[in-house]
Amino acid sequence: MQTIIYWIEEQSTAGIAVIILLLTYVFAAIVFAVVTILSRRGVAEELKSISPVTLTPLAVILGLMLAFLAARVWENVGHAQEYVGREVGAISEVALLANSFPAEIRAKLRANLKQHVEFIETEDWPAMGRFEGSLRTEPVGLKNAMSTVLSFTTAHPQQQLTQHRALDAIARAYDARVNRIRISHAEIAPIQWAVILILAALIILTTGLIHIGRPRAKATTLVIFSTATAVCLTLLMAYDRPFAPGGITLDPNIYREINLD
Repeated sequence: MQTIIYWIEEQSTAGIAVIILLLTYVFAAIVFAVVTILSRRGVAEELKSISPVTLTPLAVILGLMLAFLAARVWENVGHAQEYVGREVGAISEVALLANSFPAEIRAKLRANLKQHVEFIETEDWPAMGRFEGSLRTEPVGLKNAMSTVLSFTTAHPQQQLTQHRALDAIARAYDARVNRIRISHAEIAPIQWAVILILAALIILTTGLIHIGRPRAKATTLVIFSTATAVCLTLLMAYDRPFAPGGITLDPNIYREINLD
C-alpha cells in the first residue's frame, strides 16, 4: 500500500485529485452494486433495520483522524518552509559579508557558496524527495566556506567582527540543513492511512446499507460522501511530503535567487 501511496503523491495536485476521485467512486459503485443485489434477497429486510445512528461514531472518529493528520501535515510544511528560509537567509548573509573580505577570499568564499547551492539542487533535494536525505552526506560547500573564512588573519577589529558573523551565519546554514533533512522524513505512516481508508470504506458501506431498497437516495448519498472523502484524502496527499516531486511541495528555486556573483 505504501508504494501505491508514494506513487499517487508524486503526481501533480490535479493528478492526485483525479486518481483519488476515481478510486473513491469506483469503490462507491461497487458498494452500490452489492447493496442492490442484497436488496433483492431475503436478507434485505434485516439490513433495513440498521440505524443511521451507526454512522455517527464512525464519522466522528474519521473526522478526528483527518483533523489530527491535517494539522500535523500542515505543521510539517510550515517547518519545512521555515528551515529553507533560514538556510537561504544565512547563505545570503555570508555572501553579503564576503564583500568586507580581501578580493581573493571573497571570490573563494562565493565559489564555496555556489558549490553548496549546486549541491542542494543536484543531490540534497532529489534525495529528500526519495526519503533518502541523510546527515551523513557532508555539505562540502559549507565546510569549504568555513575553512575559507578561517584561512586568513584579520587586519582590524571590524574585519574580525565580520569574520565572526560569517562563521555564525555558516553555522546557522548548517543547522537549517540538518532540520531540513530531518523534516523531509516526516510523513503519514502506512498504519494511519490504513485506519483512514478502513473508516471511510465502512462509512460508505454503512451508508449504502442504510438506504437499501432506495436506489436514488443511496446513489446520491454515496456520491456526496465519496466526494467529501476524496477531497480530504487529496488534501492530505498533496501536502504529505514537502520535498516530494508531486503535490503542493517546495522546490529549490529560491536558492537561485541568492546573489552570489
